[in-house]
Amino acid sequence: METTVKNFIAEHPSFTTGEFADALRIKTSNIGRSTIYQTLKLLCESGEITRTSKGHFAVSDKKDYSYALSDTAKEISSAVQIQFPFVDFQIWELYQMNEFANHQMTKNIIFVEVKNILDKSVFNQLFEIYPHALLNPSADEYDKYAVDETIVVRRLISEAPPFFGDYRQASLEKLLVDLFGRGIAGVIISRSEYRAIYEDAFQKYNINLAKLFRYARRRGIEKTIQRFICEETDITLED
Repeated sequence: METTVKNFIAEHPSFTTGEFADALRIKTSNIGRSTIYQTLKLLCESGEITRTSKGHFAVSDKKDYSYALSDTAKEISSAVQIQFPFVDFQIWELYQMNEFANHQMTKNIIFVEVKNILDKSVFNQLFEIYPHALLNPSADEYDKYAVDETIVVRRLISEAPPFFGDYRQASLEKLLVDLFGRGIAGVIISRSEYRAIYEDAFQKYNINLAKLFRYARRRGIEKTIQRFICEETDITLED
């Protein structure tokens, strides 16, 4: 069925629920209505299609998110992968938010988030090469010791959306949720910037709502983010 769905979307820039159902039933005659509706729901949540009106859909013209990491971030990611080939980690930079924020960040932070209890081991390895690395610093510690391109090593929260790319970059869904997570990024980036960041991100890129809200639920801030999107932005969430 997956191939049928992909082929249908590739050939139909806009379509109705009925047209979509007919295409699926050609290949799978006994497919149920609930499966058809669930498939459409998942396609909307992944950002591949959007609902233009009741029963009508269009293929999204938005792009998948990508960001060119700095040379330092690439070096760090490669070093961690070489020294700890089986460690699950993700990397991202504060400068990534400059694409969306009204006021630009002038100091970069490179975040290396490591799963389980190996964050200290990764930190110790990086600290030998990068003396401006910090291990899970508080906001006060960051203010005291930070320089440009400070490296922050911290624990990766379980159920974070999967990374992308050879350098294990954190997803945009993760970054959007983490703004509300009361970490360093959420402190450094002004709350007044959140609307611009969210609206620009949703306007430009495919946002997988299922991944975003699953991770937000894991962090205990799903309702906070839903309320923010509905009450403080012009973003329309798919039903």
